[in-house]
Amino acid sequence: MTWQNNLKAWQNADLPKKWQNELNQVANERERFDGYLTFGTGGMRGKMGIGSKRINRYTIRRVARGLGEYVVANGGKEQGVAIAYDSRHQSNEFAAETAKVLSALGIKVYLSDAIRPTPALSFCVREKAAFAGVVITASHNPSIYNGFKVYDKNGCQITLGVAEEIAGYLAEITDIFSIPVCELPNLHVTSRSKEMDDAYLNALTKVVSRPDLLADYGNELGICYTPLHGAGKELVMRGLLKNGFSNITLISEQSEPDGDFPTVSSPNPEEENSFSLAKKQAEKVQADIILATDPDADRLGVAVLNDQNEYQILTGNQLGALLLDYILAAKADLSKTDTMINTIVTGDLGGKIAQHFGINHIQTLTGFKFIGEKIAEMENTEAHFIFGYEESYGYLIAPFVRDKDAVQAALLTAEMALFYKKEGITLLTKLKKLYKAFGYHKEHLHTITLEDNNGLEKMNQVLDSLRKEPAFLAEIVAVEDFFTSVRTNLLTNETVSIELPRENVLKFYLADGSWFAIRPSGTEPKCKIYFQTVAKTEENATKAMNNLKKQVLVKWK
Repeated sequence: MTWQNNLKAWQNADLPKKWQNELNQVANERERFDGYLTFGTGGMRGKMGIGSKRINRYTIRRVARGLGEYVVANGGKEQGVAIAYDSRHQSNEFAAETAKVLSALGIKVYLSDAIRPTPALSFCVREKAAFAGVVITASHNPSIYNGFKVYDKNGCQITLGVAEEIAGYLAEITDIFSIPVCELPNLHVTSRSKEMDDAYLNALTKVVSRPDLLADYGNELGICYTPLHGAGKELVMRGLLKNGFSNITLISEQSEPDGDFPTVSSPNPEEENSFSLAKKQAEKVQADIILATDPDADRLGVAVLNDQNEYQILTGNQLGALLLDYILAAKADLSKTDTMINTIVTGDLGGKIAQHFGINHIQTLTGFKFIGEKIAEMENTEAHFIFGYEESYGYLIAPFVRDKDAVQAALLTAEMALFYKKEGITLLTKLKKLYKAFGYHKEHLHTITLEDNNGLEKMNQVLDSLRKEPAFLAEIVAVEDFFTSVRTNLLTNETVSIELPRENVLKFYLADGSWFAIRPSGTEPKCKIYFQTVAKTEENATKAMNNLKKQVLVKWK
């Protein structure tokens, strides 16, 4: 369908007067009507508003219908679909629209009665033995965004094969304004309420390594927590309180759900500005640690006092390595079947810690869905999942959830901070000890946005040139091409196969243990370049990082 036909369909639809007025204002914006938002393994995400390429009631109904057709075709009607939503504008409405579309197909629905974290949805899918799950969220994107994230029966984000099957059903929908709905309430839809939260909190105790420590000394750790106007407050606070942490200061200005996220430029705990209010409050109450969760509470950011008595934000790589080391040191009966999973762009420190403790280490492609997929595969083997993480602030400790879980991570991080406080050190002190033992690891993420119309073409040209000339730096000794699934030793020309799904990613290794990975977007002219350098000192690792970035980024000039 051409964009003009799409526009005409919107103009002929029976829209509320407010929508008609907005449509008149944007009718000349071709981009809004030029097809639909891409549906993939992350579901669908985009800006809200009028048009087929926006998130709105009708595009939500379309993707809900596609999911429903898939559920029916695969015999999942009776198992049903669990639905949750976060604090973003219209999230509750979009969740209700999804329920109305699915129930019109006779599918059983478990619909959340309030905002809830994404990990709680993953838990609900597993607890109810549902066939699939949906979360209405755009994670940590700005307030104008929303999305439709789909989960499979294991509580994992859907894989590429499932996404393609659902996309096939979406392609058959020709009229988004006549999709059947069954108004709420109806017999197919069950409201999911507090009892599921209680079940989640009971399961959360599996995360704790030293329950006696928390029972005896939990009130000694000063915690500041901010949910950044999102869905994390209820479960994070209850989880901490239930397990012995009572000295908690909630950042009041950011504690209530608000889809505008008015106190931050971006509700992303990876960004410095999201900690501004929490740092001020933490200084007043002399907190030991600051915890911050993103709007759907699957990512956790942490800040702790440094030597200058200032709150320093830990990177995802740093917190992941600390949590892994803490878990392994606390476990008395480790074996080679215990398994840590992280991604190909996650820093190497965690892998070295795993090797030191003698446990198994698996790497996956970027994205927690691949970690969840590996956990599911391990269920029929002797392997035992012990921890999973990625550099972008995502962590999972206990697999009763199959996605990154900031509620779990907040509780274990608080326990870890308390344990080290009782030993007279901070998390940063412990991190320095890890660096001394395994080398100082410095990581950096650089995002390149190519704004002009030829951006994707330019990006592919650079990747093609790197494939033809992988040793463009003398220090490069090996390259992994995840598109061809081949690792090449450039010193010997020996090759080995990479046993991972294909993805357009290149990873280059240097002789000194440094590496960089190039990962382009498949849908927009953006490219992420991940860097790691390793040295005996922070000064040398920083110097190596600056030099490596300079040499690599010149390729993009």
